[in-house]
Amino acid sequence: MSKDQYNYDVFENAPEEFFAFAHDAPKATMRAPSFALEDLVTGKTIEMKELWKSEIAVIEFGSYT
Repeated sequence: MSKDQYNYDVFENAPEEFFAFAHDAPKATMRAPSFALEDLVTGKTIEMKELWKSEIAVIEFGSYT
């Protein structure tokens, strides 16, 4: 993805896109689906479900642009 494709001068979103996201987004009480992660120390792939079997896992998604 190039810089021009990611960093918008103005971010515009149609109301129907937001409503679809809000309707289909996971709710606070729902268990998160498992997905593959890369261990940044070893480079190995691990499933998220393996992390929350034995400990609490916190996932933060965000954009620092």
